[in-house]
Amino acid sequence: MGLMRVAAVVAVGVALMPADQEQQKRLIQRASDASNWAMSFCERNAETCAKRDELWVQFVAKAEFAAKLAYDTWRKSGNGDDAEAGTSPASFETSRRGNRLDARGGTLTPDDLRPAWRGPARQRGSI
Repeated sequence: MGLMRVAAVVAVGVALMPADQEQQKRLIQRASDASNWAMSFCERNAETCAKRDELWVQFVAKAEFAAKLAYDTWRKSGNGDDAEAGTSPASFETSRRGNRLDARGGTLTPDDLRPAWRGPARQRGSI
């Protein structure tokens, strides 16, 4: 399906191309002028580009901080690899009620996980 979309976009692009030689030359000239204008933006607007660079450095620093914070939080919540976190399955703490914590950090026992109610039994032949 993706190939069909690409083919449709390419077909529309080709259909919109000018057929006249003069129009083709003007299109090439306009595309070249637009490219040169975009590429020389920082030469014309040095202050804007300097501010952009400064903001980019700040953004990267904030992104690194956020990634480190998320990773550290994830590790502390017990979702990290046990070998890396320095804990083994035998060293889980005991909760206030005396139940051992499971690998997910919870205190549910198998009895707690069993549903209390299952609803009426299904009759044979019913839909």
